[in-house]
Formats: sequence, structure tokens, C-alpha cells
Amino acid sequence: MVIVLDKKITHEQFKQACEAYSDYIKTVIDIEKNVLAIGGEYHIDCEEVLIKSGSRLENLFGGGYRVSTKEVEYMAMSNYKPALGKNTYEITDPKVRQRLENLTKEFLEI
Repeated sequence: MVIVLDKKITHEQFKQACEAYSDYIKTVIDIEKNVLAIGGEYHIDCEEVLIKSGSRLENLFGGGYRVSTKEVEYMAMSNYKPALGKNTYEITDPKVRQRLENLTKEFLEI
């Protein structure tokens, strides 16, 4: 199940986000809308939900959240978009990394 957050997650939503992986939550940020899609088996699941709600692919960046350590990760296969000049799986732009970290911690740490 993919959930789109624009505010702090509820306990019920957190449990739902952990359904695919008990200690890891897939995340995708829309840097234009400041929303965070979470959950699902693949990052592309989160991207698909965001795109259907009006997000643009060039504004989406994937990562993850390690539940046990509260660590934010910056890798996703969906970050590799050569046609958009994104040639790595890792988010390399420091500003985008910081925004992903800030939103992830703000919305997911309960």
C-alpha cells in the first residue's frame, strides 16, 4: 500500500507502510509539492501514485527509511533517469538529499 503524506504519519499509516518490509519503508519525495509517498514493494509504486495525482517525473526522487535505526537512505533504481540527466541510483544533489532527509524525518518519526 502506498500512502502520500503532507504531514506527520499516524500510527495506523506507519503500520501499513511497513507491510512490504518490516524494517524498511520505500520513500519518494516530490520536491515541488513537498509531499512524501511511502510504502509499496518498489519505488516505482510510489512514483506511479504521485504521477497520477499530478506530480512530474523530474521532481521525484526515491530513497528509504530504515525503521530500526531511523536512517534515511538516498538510493532508488527509479532515480536513474538518463533522459532527465539523472545517471545514478543515488541522489547526488545535496539540496535534494537534504529535502528528502528533512521531510522523511518530519513525517515519519513518531
